[in-house]
Amino acid sequence: MDQLTALKLFTRIIDVGTISGAGQTMGMSSTASSKAIQDLEAALGVRLFNRSTRQVAVTEAGQHLFQRIGGLLGDLDKALQEAGALHDEPVGQLRVTARRSFALTHIMPTLPRFRAANPRLDIALTLTEVLDITPNAEADVVIRLGLPSQKSFIAHELASSERLLCASPDYLARNGKPSDPQSLAAHDCLFYRQGHEPALWLFETPGGTVEIPVAGPLISNSGAALLAAATNGLGLVVLPRWLLARDLRSGALVRCLPDLPVYPAGYDAATYAVHARGDFVPSKVTVFIDHLLECMSESTQDIP
Repeated sequence: MDQLTALKLFTRIIDVGTISGAGQTMGMSSTASSKAIQDLEAALGVRLFNRSTRQVAVTEAGQHLFQRIGGLLGDLDKALQEAGALHDEPVGQLRVTARRSFALTHIMPTLPRFRAANPRLDIALTLTEVLDITPNAEADVVIRLGLPSQKSFIAHELASSERLLCASPDYLARNGKPSDPQSLAAHDCLFYRQGHEPALWLFETPGGTVEIPVAGPLISNSGAALLAAATNGLGLVVLPRWLLARDLRSGALVRCLPDLPVYPAGYDAATYAVHARGDFVPSKVTVFIDHLLECMSESTQDIP
């Protein structure tokens, strides 16, 4: 038997008054309880109890040991219970690193609902435009584009890879709708780009993939900024369906060339919630991802 269990038995004997009675409270036989105390005394080199046929009496050494460890063992049990609660119940702090536009569109508006259901769980949210983010010492969950290459993570698809070409009714009233991908050369295009990425929109046509160079009044590495510009009539934009849903539903944006799948060069991946693989996934992780999956299902329904 390990010494920690033996020490717990030792303190239990002082509370109960007998070795056999204390052992029973811990699911141990009288023989096993007696041997555990004998082994502990042998390891410490002192006698902890004076034994008679009817009772046990704690020795001076035993009393000294009890005074030193009684509170410590109680604190240890409490700490272990708290650690278990962090796994079994959604409590504490959940660290989330998320793509900026997704967080602003689908995490922030739903936080009151999530907190109402999980009042003991706080969120530490970091926003980023970095593509290849993975869970680490700073993040329990990441919201990213595409699947991570490592097998040590579990990914849950939150939103499909579908992108849509859209513009505001005001812009289309002034400039007309594009009739085909090639006609985009005559339009103002708002496009997403990081660094020196090519300004290309790729259309899947019956004849194959067509690459269309685009240009316009705004280049940004923020989908939220491009969305705001498009709703204000600045030009055409290609963005994820999950980002456009509210404005398409309200009529603030209108789809163009709806029969042709389209995506910016390098940005054709789905959006995933990713966490570390393991035998014990904390409940704070699972309840948050379940919340996101439910909210995403609701937010993308009935889009024109």
